[in-house]
This record gives sequence, structure tokens and C-alpha cells, in this order.
Amino acid sequence: MYKYLALFLIIGISNAGVLLTNGDFEQELDIGWTQRIQGSNSYDTLNRATGYDPDPDYEVKVRKYDAAYMKLYQTVNIPTTDLEFSVNANLYAYEYDPADTFWASASVTLFYLDNDNNVLGQTRICYNSPHCPYTNSDFFHMIEATSPNNWHNYSFNIDDELVELPGVNPADIAKIEVALYDTTNGC
Repeated sequence: MYKYLALFLIIGISNAGVLLTNGDFEQELDIGWTQRIQGSNSYDTLNRATGYDPDPDYEVKVRKYDAAYMKLYQTVNIPTTDLEFSVNANLYAYEYDPADTFWASASVTLFYLDNDNNVLGQTRICYNSPHCPYTNSDFFHMIEATSPNNWHNYSFNIDDELVELPGVNPADIAKIEVALYDTTNGC
């Protein structure tokens, strides 16, 4: 069995005001967020609690153990791509049997969407297990977590990040889906 664990804290995306609903997870997860689980079993968990980080605030934990994915996400219409994005995340991915070729990835993913919800490109702040096949391209950029199982803040301007995605025309982006996303190809 290949397991994968991702812990997440506060997420913010803003220009003059915060665009995400319940980005700090202080309200129940059904406020602002949608969950999608594919290939679920009894070991998979998606919940919020105050004990994942030493502070007294709520955090969210997404844990996936077998093939497929789990994500907690919300999509926001954006007025511009000149937006600040910030997330505190503790990312971890684990291959149960490193001698095999199965892999796992834990990420905070930004999907850049057009008006019809077509994915134009994506940015993944991620920790990947050794066999993960993801590579950067003109439409896919990874910001790799180098220290798994530790809390880190990731902050950037979306316009600046889009330079890493030369295949994406910023003028075509109408929405951003922010997702706490885990995936693995097997167990």
C-alpha cells in the first residue's frame, strides 16, 4: 500500500480583498470548499482540526492511501492576474515500497481556468515521492517542497508565477481553482 499525507493551513489569494471563502478553514469545510475523492477507502481522511500545527487555529489534513486522488478545492472568478497568493503548508508523500515504481504527490495546486472552466495551466507547490513522473512544461510548473513534514510559507504574485508558464496567455485566465490535492498511482 502506498500512502501519502498532506497537511495544509491558511490559504489566501487577494488583490484589494480576500477572494477565497473560508481560506483559513475556521468554518466547516462545506463553507466555500468542495471535496472530490476518487478511489476512496477507509484509510483516506479529509478533515479539519486544531492539532495539526502548534497554533490554536484550524488546519486541514488530506490523507490518501491508495490509487487515485483526493482534493479539497474552490474556484474563484478573478478580476486580474495581478494577485498575491499565500499558503502555509506541510507536505509529505511516501512510497510504501521504494523498490517498486508506484509514486505519490502532495500539493497545493492552482489551476488557471478560462471562462468555460478549461484548464489552461497549473502551478503545484508539491512534495513528490521519488518515482513521481511530473516534470515542468510550458503549462505545468512545480514549486518543490525540499523539506517534507515541516511547515513552510509559500507566497508569490500570480503575474510573476505565470512567467514560468509560457504556454499560458494570462489574458485568457478568468478563474483560478485552488486545490489541496493528493494523488498516487497505486498500492
